[in-house]
Amino acid sequence: MSDQANKNSLNLNRRQLLEEFTLLTFAFYPWYGRLADAITPSKSYWFDLLYFACVYAVIDYKHIKWEKVMRFAPFLLVFFWSAAINGVPLLIFKESLRRVVFPFGVMLFASAVDWDYKKLRRFLIYITISGLLMGGVAGYQFLTKQAPQSEWLDTQLDTDTTIIRVWSIFSIPTYYSIFVDISILIALGLLLTAFNWLGRVIWGLSFVGFLAAQLLTYARGGLLASAFGLFVSIATENLALAAVVAVGGILAVLFIPQIRDRLLSAFSWAYIAESSQPGGRIYEWSRALENVGVIGGFKGLKQLLFGTGPGSFGTQASINLGLHGALRIDSAYFAVIAEYGLLGAVSYVFYVVSTLLEGLKTVLSKHDKAERLLLACVLGAISAWAFHGLTDNVFDYFYILPWVFSLSMVL
Repeated sequence: MSDQANKNSLNLNRRQLLEEFTLLTFAFYPWYGRLADAITPSKSYWFDLLYFACVYAVIDYKHIKWEKVMRFAPFLLVFFWSAAINGVPLLIFKESLRRVVFPFGVMLFASAVDWDYKKLRRFLIYITISGLLMGGVAGYQFLTKQAPQSEWLDTQLDTDTTIIRVWSIFSIPTYYSIFVDISILIALGLLLTAFNWLGRVIWGLSFVGFLAAQLLTYARGGLLASAFGLFVSIATENLALAAVVAVGGILAVLFIPQIRDRLLSAFSWAYIAESSQPGGRIYEWSRALENVGVIGGFKGLKQLLFGTGPGSFGTQASINLGLHGALRIDSAYFAVIAEYGLLGAVSYVFYVVSTLLEGLKTVLSKHDKAERLLLACVLGAISAWAFHGLTDNVFDYFYILPWVFSLSMVL
């Protein structure tokens, strides 16, 4: 073998190792980010820089699948335009920027990866291990009966001392439930494609454990999102079986007290009245629509189309900087409307819907059953995240984004 061939082989091996390392950073980003938040005043910007250094070293720009990446481009453009015309302060813009540019960088890398079956399976195993570690923390919280602070709970749960809501390494149970949405579907994919009894036992127990974790978060959005993701995954393979599972889910809601009381209470007049008060979801959603003039009076074409700018209306970016009090828009879609206007909402929905539709085409085009099942569960995971966005601002929960946006490029 010539010296040039040896050099090329060495460079290829280095790139493969760097690529594997970068995939690991996607999977374990929640841990790195939380650690960085705890030890550095700049939160996890140092890790962002490390990530982009890895991307620069690894990525082959000729292999970027721009047709996938460009699904997100319209929303990215609206973000910058909304920030520019609204004169968003630099600190708020900086805090908001990483929630948009970082996912775009994740997509650039993930779209350029040669996703064969083995590489995808390894990546899903990394994510599952990361999720199991989170579950271990949650299990310890449950067994030692550690309750989160009362302000993290719904009012109706505050007085019930028998309920322990787990939150793992995050600040609130709702935040943790979004990670469980993804973990449930990924573990299911690994279970369905396990090739020996040991794998079936490991991934089966993981799947059951993640289901239990979702129940213990007591997050309505998480329960519904996980159910929707499971339905999507199964329906791509067998619609009749998906219908049976859906009926089973309805029966569970009706006859399992913990699930019934938690979900059906959201449709009671008492909850609707409570949610319409300051701090409630209905109140927040109406404020979001008022902010752009959809209701409560027209406020100008600029505000209607482009909102009031990134981080301007109580999303996590401004809350981190101590602005806007406790207001938080508990819906990704309503939050986007409030800050980016109708054009922002349309471009964001375009990204979500186009990704899911293309993902469905990808799954149905596969002839290998194991590959099809694995991709169906990835599609279910992205569907669960998108569905959860109806009731919680999943786009604002930053540490989930490397999981979601990398998996979306697999489809």
